[in-house]
Amino acid sequence: MDARGVETLYRLLLPNHPGVEVLPERLNQIAANPDSFLFVCEEDNRIIGTVHLHLCMDALSGNRPFAVIERVIVSPDVRGKGFGAALMRHAEQTAVERGALKIMVSSASRREEAHVLYTALGYDGEGSKLFKKYL
Repeated sequence: MDARGVETLYRLLLPNHPGVEVLPERLNQIAANPDSFLFVCEEDNRIIGTVHLHLCMDALSGNRPFAVIERVIVSPDVRGKGFGAALMRHAEQTAVERGALKIMVSSASRREEAHVLYTALGYDGEGSKLFKKYL
């Protein structure tokens, strides 16, 4: 997988984050992890979108994990063409195949276009609030 292509998209997603650095060896570790999936969408040999799916062990519901989606980004020049929805559906299908009880997506509050997509895909942004702390 092209670390530079992923990093380019992540810089668009997090323009004010000084620590964006995608390492090829980290991509290899993610690929080797059976509970972590970094899906990309390519067009003309260029990465135009990403979604990162994490399956997390849960003590609540037997052996069923819960899933978290992060780092959803599609290149601005191809937005609105269904690539983001396709990536999300692929991640959802993977979570279903792995028996996930639920799937959560994190998104910056300023990304209102993305929120429209998530709502259209059936996600409820009203029932919970995500808190995070960078370490």
